[in-house]
Order: sequence, then structure tokens, then C-alpha cells
Amino acid sequence: MSDLQCPATIVFVADAAAADSLPTSRFRVAQVMSPYVRTPMDLVGAVENAADEYRGECVAVVAPRSLVIEALDEVSAGGSSATPSPDDPWVAVDVDSAGWTLLPTEP
Repeated sequence: MSDLQCPATIVFVADAAAADSLPTSRFRVAQVMSPYVRTPMDLVGAVENAADEYRGECVAVVAPRSLVIEALDEVSAGGSSATPSPDDPWVAVDVDSAGWTLLPTEP
């Protein structure tokens, strides 16, 4: 991933319908993506490509929660592992050249 001036915000959702229910006061979704991924590293690649293309914007990515958690373990910023709550309706991260930073569900 190239060095980003502004991080891209990626919001992982379970399905495209969930992307429609994201709070618009917090997330102004520029694109909804449903990448074909089989492994956590496939997801990392898809997200990093989206982050390069949508710098400073928000992208909703449809992906299974299990892959999201594994991908977070691979690329969390500062080498710290971040695990979202299983009760959260979505998982949001900022993505920049330092890695992925888990965002709180509540602003």
C-alpha cells in the first residue's frame, strides 16, 4: 500500500443490506464492495486496494466476520491485535500505511 495522506475508513458488514443501515451521520459510504475472498490475506489485499482508491472516503465491504477478525490480526496498526465485539453490527477501521486501526462502534 502506498503512503496515504488521509486514511480510508472501511466498514465491514455482513451483507449489502447492512450497508444501507449504517448511520449516515457517521459514515458517508462512497462505495459498497463485495470482494470474492477466501482467505484473510485475500481480504487484506482487497481492502488495501480499496483504501488506495478511496483515500479519505468510506467504503463498506461485505465480508464474513471470521475473515475480518483474522485479517485484523494480520495488519493491525502498531502490531497490536484488535478484536471487535461480536455484538457490534459492523466493524470499522481506518486504513493507512501504518496498518488498520479499529474504530469504536460508538462515535
